[in-house]
Amino acid sequence: MDDGRNNQLQTTGPSATLSPQSHPLQSHSEDERAVAERLQLALDAGAILGTWVWDVPLDRVTADERFSRTFGLTPEQCQNGLPIDEVIPAIHAADRARVEAVIDEALSRGGSYRCEFRVRRDDGVYRWVEANGRVELGPDGRPRRFPGIILDIETRRAAEAERDRLIALLRTFALAVPGVVYAKDREGRMLVANQGTTELIGKPPEFYLGKTDMEFLDDKEQAAVIMETDRRIMQTGVSEQIEEEVRLPDGSEAIWLSTKTPLRDGSGGIIGLAGASIDVTARKRAEAALQELNRTLEQKIHKAIEERELAHEALRQSHKMEAVGQLTGGLAHDFNNLLTVISGSLENLQRRVAEGKVNEIERYIMAAQGAAMRAASLTHRLLAFSRRQTLDPKITDVRRLVGEMEDLIRRTAGPPIDIEVVGQAGLWLVRVDQNQLENALLNLCINARDAMPDGGRMTIEIANERLDDRAAAECDLPPGDYVALSVTDTGTGMSRDVMTRAFDPFYTTKPLGEGTGLGLSMIYGFVRQSGGQVQISSELGKGTRVCLYLPRDLGPQEAEAGAVAALPSPKTVKGSGEMILVVDDEPTVRMLVVEVLDEAGYAWIEAADGRTALSLLQSAPRVDLLITDVGLPGGMNGRQLADAARVLRPDLKVLFITGYAANAVVGNGCLEPGMQLLTKPFSMDALARRVRAILQT
Repeated sequence: MDDGRNNQLQTTGPSATLSPQSHPLQSHSEDERAVAERLQLALDAGAILGTWVWDVPLDRVTADERFSRTFGLTPEQCQNGLPIDEVIPAIHAADRARVEAVIDEALSRGGSYRCEFRVRRDDGVYRWVEANGRVELGPDGRPRRFPGIILDIETRRAAEAERDRLIALLRTFALAVPGVVYAKDREGRMLVANQGTTELIGKPPEFYLGKTDMEFLDDKEQAAVIMETDRRIMQTGVSEQIEEEVRLPDGSEAIWLSTKTPLRDGSGGIIGLAGASIDVTARKRAEAALQELNRTLEQKIHKAIEERELAHEALRQSHKMEAVGQLTGGLAHDFNNLLTVISGSLENLQRRVAEGKVNEIERYIMAAQGAAMRAASLTHRLLAFSRRQTLDPKITDVRRLVGEMEDLIRRTAGPPIDIEVVGQAGLWLVRVDQNQLENALLNLCINARDAMPDGGRMTIEIANERLDDRAAAECDLPPGDYVALSVTDTGTGMSRDVMTRAFDPFYTTKPLGEGTGLGLSMIYGFVRQSGGQVQISSELGKGTRVCLYLPRDLGPQEAEAGAVAALPSPKTVKGSGEMILVVDDEPTVRMLVVEVLDEAGYAWIEAADGRTALSLLQSAPRVDLLITDVGLPGGMNGRQLADAARVLRPDLKVLFITGYAANAVVGNGCLEPGMQLLTKPFSMDALARRVRAILQT
């Protein structure tokens, strides 16, 4: 090598001739005997490639057979002695001048000699060797004798060359990486570093490379902390990420986030440490400022979060109303038709009664009742779409549910869409919230319609599916029986990116103002909560299929059917004089209710608002049942009245009659014991049966 280490002199080396036949070495001191012993061990181990003795005044070099092979000479030449100039040509031309200079320097001062160079062996191949010797001076100060040995360092030099190659590669890599990147050896000396390290230290690389932090940093306390951390990482072999306070060259202080990891060789041994650092001062200051802001604005932030959550909840709720908005035109048409039937039937009924033609009134009564029932069905459907409620799972025949919605779906889709409903025989029952399932199906049909602006085919299919272990795993479901409800269209289809995001809340491909992006996410949440799964398959230009997998219900289905059948028939509904308080702000409704109660044999009192009803409850000696509307005037609604009545009469039974969504009454998701709900409009027979059932419980 041409670096400075090649010119460093060591104090070890033989001071007498040594050959394979001449051991132990003849010497006159303990030091020389020790050197001879070490030399003999090296010879035996094969690390020494030869020994020589140079008689300087006579310029005769004598050497052993190993030396001759190493320098490509004959044994006879080395045994008989030869001038030094005949030995020098075997040294590589690139190293020759340096070797001669080192020899001249040793001859001029005497003492130890050491030099590394390449030499051509007898096989013509150059190898790296290390020459160690000692120049003995005479009384006149002139060199007299120069003995030495040749060591084989080819393996070491190859390892050093590989090390230098890796260091150069690491240096190239470090220079290309932004931030601060560096590597240190086991003693903490800086091996390589990039430009960011130079800028951080504030001094050129030649100042700090090869030195420790204690040597090149002005802040010795900081240097001690850094070196202690580095030692700990190299001793434990565990990487660390730490924050360090660093004083910059301009005197300012900064916070650096450093990742330090042990640097290992090929065998896993720790040979140093590699590190990378980034300046996080701005981030830390921002975090501190944010913490201060949190302390001073905590209430405002909390309020903003609450308002955002309320807005999100309102947006989710508005999705149901969006579905209703899709139906507004058709529903208005249907309601107007129904109202025309009802009002027309009543007018004709009134005219026929006035004319005494009572034999024709039956058909007008039937027409009005039929129209009223259809109007009630539409009203209930609208309420189901718009209310917020906890899931109310019931045994459901999906085929019947689809059939009941078919007309509604056809009106929603419009004439350009050809709709086909396919359902196999023997479909299983499921236990789901019917309102939510209706909402989900309607949303899927609306999406399918929107995907076919120029018309097309929509297929609604219901089928039994038995998922084995493999199929269930693909659907992320437990194996078992499921009812698959799918909606397929021949519309525009979805790209793969759209399909992967289809269930994301607030994601929509519709133009601004035409969709909230909550439809599929709400369907997904409902189906997953019901124990099922939703799957989408689609191809651009070829349509989309969305399938809902609903778990088959294997529970006691007959029990629910029996509970309905157990209700008393209208002819058997007779009271025993029980006292019932009727509260409704609509006089006509109160009139109809009390007439039913009177005919059934009940006693009754009535009130138009909650305050009046509460006064009656306080004064009446006996009240067995409270029948109340939910929406009452005077600042006290029906639920508040019931709660106040329960304080006065804890065992009082309550029947709510309401045209509002059920959740307005239920509130927390369930009615209290002894409370029931009857949704307007209802038949008088249904009212009589429900009253009898409540009083008998």
